[in-house]
Amino acid sequence: MKLGIIGIGNIGSMLLEILQNEEHDFYIIDKNREKIKKYEKKCRVKIGENIEDIYSNSKYIFVTVKPKDMDDVLNEISKIDNDNAVIISTAAGKSLNEILKKSNKKNVIRIMPTIISKIGKGITAITFNNSIKSDVKEEVISMLRPLGEIMEIDEKKFDAFTILNSSGPAFAAYILESYIEGAINIGFNVEDAKEIILKTFEGTIEFIKKENIELSQLKYRVSSPGGVTIKGLYELEQKSVKGAIMKSLYEAYLKNNKF
Repeated sequence: MKLGIIGIGNIGSMLLEILQNEEHDFYIIDKNREKIKKYEKKCRVKIGENIEDIYSNSKYIFVTVKPKDMDDVLNEISKIDNDNAVIISTAAGKSLNEILKKSNKKNVIRIMPTIISKIGKGITAITFNNSIKSDVKEEVISMLRPLGEIMEIDEKKFDAFTILNSSGPAFAAYILESYIEGAINIGFNVEDAKEIILKTFEGTIEFIKKENIELSQLKYRVSSPGGVTIKGLYELEQKSVKGAIMKSLYEAYLKNNKF
């Protein structure tokens, strides 16, 4: 299959790395020519001269540039006389209708991967415009399987999904870092603190899945009357940690809607 990638940044390079196999030929381009020199000798990867070169040689074209650069790319695509290719956009805040109008093309898909897609984990959201046929949907979903779970969602939820999934690892890292620094504060060195906290979070997630229990149930199992766990939970409630986390997601969601 012939795949194009316009923009070899974090997402574009990840897609190239994860999806590259003997079934796909890639045509790639980036405005920073130095950035893509390392791909010149890669098997089944060709560096295009311009956007038309990428679009005309590909069945599916991943547009992975930053949202601020999308309009320029779509303007170039609108000048290309080819309606058979399918645009797959990763740009946050850019709707299917906006991409359809600005590209002057009829086949558009939006996906939202995350940094942890690089290891085949997490969820990649996908949504299709009405002209995409069922066989194309199946082919694209199958093609994207190496990224992890693929979830088709209503586009109305895409902005919210972006915050939970794409921004999520940064929020998770912040929370983990807080626990690690807390462990250092009560006497552990940084290496041991990191190992303990990461293993604890990893084990907690697996335990919840295996036992199929509600999060509140786990809290109650661990908390003894008047004990240390309930004291710590009480302090988190006193400091409105849960509310602060909910507010951070909401503020990020509002910001995403401004793009």
